[in-house]
Amino acid sequence: MKKLTSYFDFNQLYLLFLLLLVVSLPFARFGMSVAQFGLLGLWFLEGEFKRKIQDLMHSKAALVLISFYVLHMVGIIYSNDLEYALKDLRIKLPLLFLPVVFATSPRLRKQNMDLILKVYIVSVLVATLISLYISLTRDIKDFRELSPFISHIRLSLNVCLAFFFTMYFAHKKYQGKIVYQLGLVGISIWLVAFLVMIESATGIIILIVTGFFLLLYAFILERHITQKIAALVFIIAIPVMVTYYLNQTIKQYFVPQNDSLEMIDRETAQGNPYWHDTINQPVENGSRIGLYICEQELRKEWNLRSELDYDGPDKKGQDLKYTLFRYMNSKGLRKDAQGMQQMNSNDIRNVEKGIANVAYTRKFSLKSRLYKIFWEYQVMQQGLNPGGHSVIQRLEYWKASLGIISDHLIFGVGTGDVRNAFTNEYQSNQTVLAPQYQHRAHNQFLAVFVAFGLIGFICFVTSLIYPPLILRKFFTYHYFVFWITMVISMLVEDSLETQVGVTLFAFFNTFLLFAEEKDKNQPNKGLFRIFASS
Repeated sequence: MKKLTSYFDFNQLYLLFLLLLVVSLPFARFGMSVAQFGLLGLWFLEGEFKRKIQDLMHSKAALVLISFYVLHMVGIIYSNDLEYALKDLRIKLPLLFLPVVFATSPRLRKQNMDLILKVYIVSVLVATLISLYISLTRDIKDFRELSPFISHIRLSLNVCLAFFFTMYFAHKKYQGKIVYQLGLVGISIWLVAFLVMIESATGIIILIVTGFFLLLYAFILERHITQKIAALVFIIAIPVMVTYYLNQTIKQYFVPQNDSLEMIDRETAQGNPYWHDTINQPVENGSRIGLYICEQELRKEWNLRSELDYDGPDKKGQDLKYTLFRYMNSKGLRKDAQGMQQMNSNDIRNVEKGIANVAYTRKFSLKSRLYKIFWEYQVMQQGLNPGGHSVIQRLEYWKASLGIISDHLIFGVGTGDVRNAFTNEYQSNQTVLAPQYQHRAHNQFLAVFVAFGLIGFICFVTSLIYPPLILRKFFTYHYFVFWITMVISMLVEDSLETQVGVTLFAFFNTFLLFAEEKDKNQPNKGLFRIFASS
């Protein structure tokens, strides 16, 4: 009897589903699911289970990767919330079957590997262009709206990977083809600009850190003295430039430009008294928010120009008048009738939308994101609720995580009881976070520690390090940039707790470890072969 796979080209279908998967990564969960079910279905239809089992048993790397999923299965035994546990197992299925499929399936030729990466780059590029179109044609209240298909955080990870893959093709595959290289460099520049546009602090940090390590290894491997010196210059320049930029931005934000309080005016041009608060109101954009406030004039002028009441909320539910104070302060205006007269219609709409700083309205501005982080820091310093402030509220998540870990150090709380453990921890510590902001760890390492304790944490770290080391893939270009990207994201996100995140990680982790056919004519040279062979 003929095998089912004799009626179709297994290799072509295998490649087709891989292409569908990478196309779907920046877009749709449905496409990801179809592609993965297709890969799994092909694996079963191909048969040869005896050979596959033998291959799997001989692959220590694959077994280590699978063990992390098995840990989740074991965690059900001491879980009370079975429904949550089963949902978690379903979401993380790619961690189980993708290592099995890639470790036991035929290897891909180099040209097919490159094709998959090229299609992935195009897919990410299209996703970013759609976001740009949204930015130009819609009234955006939050930069998260620029990523309509998947979360902006997951999209930023895709953009980082696409950037480094693009640079690989520009440097390695199209040497001497100036037009192609210029096009690829142009795509790379746009991807960086896109990260700035969506204010992805994580993405920008990933680019800087990974770029620094790539330059370091290029310096180690490069034989030509001129290129070696060039790499060294950039290695020194990157931390110097980053430090200088941060230092200048911090000064511009926190240091008042006019710090003399003796010559302060007491009355407005209309003769009404100013209210000055130099204690409770912080500094923003180099100016004290609490100076030169005349609510009598502001209330009258604002209510003449807006349908939203001065004493009511803005469209984000914040006290409108405080949004107005901050916005006018960021423009260097006094909070009085004259200041209101200098506010144009766009400024009024921005305040109505809850935009509290004119810097927040600037697209492609890294300073905008930094200013938001600085404000969050000041909110925390004043002991106020950090809820809604994405960076600072993570400190509350990590504090809760450490509290849970201290009570369940060895085995954790189990696969199903993570959600309940955080709820109980927030209640027992009387957190300042509102219920809608009481989330999980937002750190994958802490999340694993909470669920599975010290034993699970060691297993997880081993699964991150051991497979690429034993397969001698860790210091190959593609795997290294992927690894750095994911590890940095795991420091500030629960990267493996959503379908998109776990699929992105599980696919590239197993694809880059197992899928490529070994080139017998090109022995593994170790650290970053593309630099050594260029």
